[in-house]
Amino acid sequence: MPGSLGRGEGILILEDYLASLIALGVTLVLVFGIDYLFRRAKMIKGDVKLVRQLIQLAVLSIGLIFIIFSLPIPYTNKESILQLLGIIAGAAIALSSTTFIANAMSGIMLRIIKPFRVGDYIESETVFGRVTDIHILHTEVQSIDRDLVTLPNLKLVSSPLKTIRNSGTIISTSISLGYDVSWKKIEKDLLLAAEKTGLETPFVQILELGDFSVTYKVGGLLKDVGSLISARSDFKKAVLDALHGDNIEIVSPNFMNQRVLKEGLVFIPPNELAKPERVEKPAEKKPEQIIFDKAIEAEILDRIEKVLESLENNEKELGQQVHSVPDESQRESLENKLELLINQKEGVKADFETMKKQKEEEEEKTDPELFSRQVQSLNLKADHLDIMRRKLEKEVKKILEEK
Repeated sequence: MPGSLGRGEGILILEDYLASLIALGVTLVLVFGIDYLFRRAKMIKGDVKLVRQLIQLAVLSIGLIFIIFSLPIPYTNKESILQLLGIIAGAAIALSSTTFIANAMSGIMLRIIKPFRVGDYIESETVFGRVTDIHILHTEVQSIDRDLVTLPNLKLVSSPLKTIRNSGTIISTSISLGYDVSWKKIEKDLLLAAEKTGLETPFVQILELGDFSVTYKVGGLLKDVGSLISARSDFKKAVLDALHGDNIEIVSPNFMNQRVLKEGLVFIPPNELAKPERVEKPAEKKPEQIIFDKAIEAEILDRIEKVLESLENNEKELGQQVHSVPDESQRESLENKLELLINQKEGVKADFETMKKQKEEEEEKTDPELFSRQVQSLNLKADHLDIMRRKLEKEVKKILEEK
């Protein structure tokens, strides 16, 4: 009898807590189900991690409230538990909300004003590099040392921010030269150095007439910002070669020598004897491709995403235009081209989603060289898709205008 009574009590207790257990089970199923759906969903828009976490947090909070209200305890006790949880949640929010909300609002502000995009060079205080990712709370930058730097969005909004535009930037250098050389001669050599580096609209300015030297600034417009680091170095080399080649001494930043030297001695490297040129194997990659590899990949993936979005947005309208072509043979030909375009788009989209998943979840396991080649190959496919779309739109427009 005692054993039977114990089993009966156990059944009664189980019945009392059945609603709570069901609420707990449903909550867990929803939380893990949302995680599974987000991971399995095929989305072009990449950054959904924060959205997924917020939805899971909301489901978990609502489920916890249902669990508490379904417990077989007095109503006053339920209120006390909820009040306690509210105090704990309020304290946590009070301690962390200032920074969290400030960074979130700064992220929203950056998305509205769009001062930079993925792949752009930016400089904020001591950090300089290329943007690899933009999130709601932080921005990731790859520095010139190839390191990844995480910047809180609040820092980017509250501090001066310099963005190097893709259309080009001015690169310049300053150099101090003696009073014994005419500024006209110096200006000619400095402009020649800028032109040899490939800078457009070069200029020379005199910044300062110092006690011992004249400070000049030379610069020009660099259109290919992707080679910014190499161009800055090559520019300084060209300035050295131009001045030394014209027998002009460089006395920057100041010139002091205590040794007794022969009269007429100048400080220019001696001319090297001409040697037969050796055919050297060209470097496989530019320094920027090694330094900013992740930033370049992120920029390419962002561009591929925009190409796919543009194609999907125009797909329906383009299909309607094709179906409106009156000539049956022309319409059939255009429909075949459109079908081929859509099929190739789906293939590129599938590869793109796979790469995004590798980038976000399996970055450490992926061979960097292999991944880089895959990204470049996919970029070529996206370029081909964009060209096909433009040609088809142009062809359809021409036919409709003629009719």
